[in-house]
Amino acid sequence: MLAHHQSGLLNAADFTHALGVDGKTVASYLDLLVDLLLVRRLEPWHANIGKRQVKSPRVYVRDSGLTHTSLCPATQDDVLGHPVAGASWEGFVIEPLIAAAPSDTQANFY
Repeated sequence: MLAHHQSGLLNAADFTHALGVDGKTVASYLDLLVDLLLVRRLEPWHANIGKRQVKSPRVYVRDSGLTHTSLCPATQDDVLGHPVAGASWEGFVIEPLIAAAPSDTQANFY
């Protein structure tokens, strides 16, 4: 499910309804995947700009190979034609950018 929600805003309710588990269970599993460095939780940048604030983090599977393998494409054309292809590219680009940034840099999205 995380591969299909690649680079999307985290909505734990989607996972709880689809998996039939409690919200705390989804949160603890996601925390475990983040701790194991399999998933990146990118927090939003907050500023006091009004009511149009996004407070949900974006979730990325850190390894694009894992993302594509879990989507089960048969050919390269299947990968490029999948709706998650653009989001997968976004996750692929974010990882080296964050790695190249200075160590005291805090990564956020706007």
